[in-house]
Amino acid sequence: MMQAKCPECSKNQDLGHKFCGGCGNMLDCPECERYRTAGTAFCGGCGRRFGLLLAYVPDKKSNGPVFWASLFAMGFVMIFMAVEAATMIFKFADVFVYAAEIDYGLLVLLPSPHVFLRFSGTESQIYWVFLVAAVLLSFAQLAREMYSKHVGRGPEDDMRGLEDTSAYWLGLLWPSTVVIQLAIMLLLIMWGDADLPSFETSDDRYMMFVLASASVWEELITRLLMIGLPLAVFAFASKKERPARYLLGGFGVGKAAMVLIIMSSAIFGYAHYDGWGMIKILPSFMFGLAAGYLYCKYGLYASVLLHFVNDYMQSFLWLGMGAGSMSILVLMLLGLGLVTTVILAVKGVPFAKGFRRREFFPDSFNKD
Repeated sequence: MMQAKCPECSKNQDLGHKFCGGCGNMLDCPECERYRTAGTAFCGGCGRRFGLLLAYVPDKKSNGPVFWASLFAMGFVMIFMAVEAATMIFKFADVFVYAAEIDYGLLVLLPSPHVFLRFSGTESQIYWVFLVAAVLLSFAQLAREMYSKHVGRGPEDDMRGLEDTSAYWLGLLWPSTVVIQLAIMLLLIMWGDADLPSFETSDDRYMMFVLASASVWEELITRLLMIGLPLAVFAFASKKERPARYLLGGFGVGKAAMVLIIMSSAIFGYAHYDGWGMIKILPSFMFGLAAGYLYCKYGLYASVLLHFVNDYMQSFLWLGMGAGSMSILVLMLLGLGLVTTVILAVKGVPFAKGFRRREFFPDSFNKD
């Protein structure tokens, strides 16, 4: 049977199915294209009225500027991430030695942060090894995903298939979250009493340790515990197959997941009040929405990578890049973020219109 892609979730679908198995979007029947080309108002095969925004139309047009801009954003962010990963590996031994001097506390959100476990010395070194392993495993999962989704496909299918990868959405979401967070913070500074907090300059090795912890641990206590765990419990109660797999995400963005994304993002935003004040609550909430979306759509590894690429931006400075060069790089990121924000706004329209037809608790793990 012929296959094409659903325009909303980009999953492969057999022509002849009435709805997309991934997101519930209405699809064409095999006769729709013939009647649509003939200029009729309705399909003679299934009776569909043509002109609906969410009706499936086989993609025969060439890749447009939005597609290529999205791929450029993906490439830019992938290079950024590669430099950050290289920094973590290059500085691993230095931080490992330094970690023996760190007294560190792991937090839980109830909803404000509370330390539930403190450690130091060898335990801090073991924790650093765990953090590096978690980040590198996330990169390995990203590479596995990219490989598995493109082996054996033609050049055109291979290019369009990139739209259904976490790398593609990391390329869109991270620059946009940077721009949106900065815009919110500037507005709060201009029109309110908020002000940027001042932090004492810390040893680079300490910052690498702390920011790696934020990238991994904060995803575990927000996305996994606040989204994945409740859905795993619900899946177990509903007698769904292998409910434990919900802990690692990748189950799709259904209505139940969206409620938990919003709730966890609100708690995540409030948790930043103690260290940053009011100025960081709403920006962190917006970042939480992006991380929660990636967690639900692709998995925990994707939200960890979003957090990592955001928090490890100083990698270029740690590698010796001058402040001037870093400023130029940040300006490029902000410019790109303006473009990706517009792209996301356009893509969000069909997502929002089709969301009401989604199941409350779908079982839509990607089988590819």
